Amino acid sequence: MKDYPDAARRVLAVYEEARKYSLANYDELKKTFIAVTKLPEPVVDKQLKERTELTHSRIGAPQRESILAAGLALQQAGVVDSKVDVKATLDALIDDQIPLPTN
Repeated sequence: MKDYPDAARRVLAVYEEARKYSLANYDELKKTFIAVTKLPEPVVDKQLKERTELTHSRIGAPQRESILAAGLALQQAGVVDSKVDVKATLDALIDDQIPLPTN
């Protein structure tokens, strides 16, 4: 946002448009997902219905907690270096103050 504010705003606006479209057009989203990934329909349904969160346009407290827990788990598993401050990294990457685009 700091270095390329116009590009960042555009990315957020396009994401928001695609998010809303995906929610309104599940069958088309699913068809495209299957075509791109070549995954079977039951796997795609599980991914889109249970593991993909499109109902919120911003990362809130529940999403932040989930990301933090995942980062800490990856750190405990040795995937993320033990010297990394996972919470500080998360705080640096997620800026709750950025206004979201309105469509």
